[in-house]
Amino acid sequence: MHRGATFFLLLSSTLALTGCANISAGSHGTNYLKIYNARHQRIYSAAGHLNKTIVSSIPQDYHKLSKKKVPQTAKPSYRYVMHHAKHNVKITMQVYSNYHYAKLTGIPVIDVGMVKLTPKNYEKLNHPQKYID
Repeated sequence: MHRGATFFLLLSSTLALTGCANISAGSHGTNYLKIYNARHQRIYSAAGHLNKTIVSSIPQDYHKLSKKKVPQTAKPSYRYVMHHAKHNVKITMQVYSNYHYAKLTGIPVIDVGMVKLTPKNYEKLNHPQKYID
């Protein structure tokens, strides 16, 4: 499991740094970030190198991925969809308004995992308007 978490951190960092590169299109399309609210309405979208600011603002310091299940009482608040074109990887992060964990899907090798959010990351991910305007 530790190997999977380390790999995810490396992948996330690569995604953030790739957003800073001038070359954003590859054989698998374009790097992009999309943010959806609880009603599945897209509230933000950026592609290519334009997404570098927002991707670098998304917390990257996840230490442990677990197979913990999302409680039925968890209320989805935002969903972040990040695509890394060079490696054709799409990671989705679902955050909850009443639960201090985020569900990550599309993670290479391990596919799905839950991460515990720090209070700072919880606030940041549940209030994306502060850094997308």
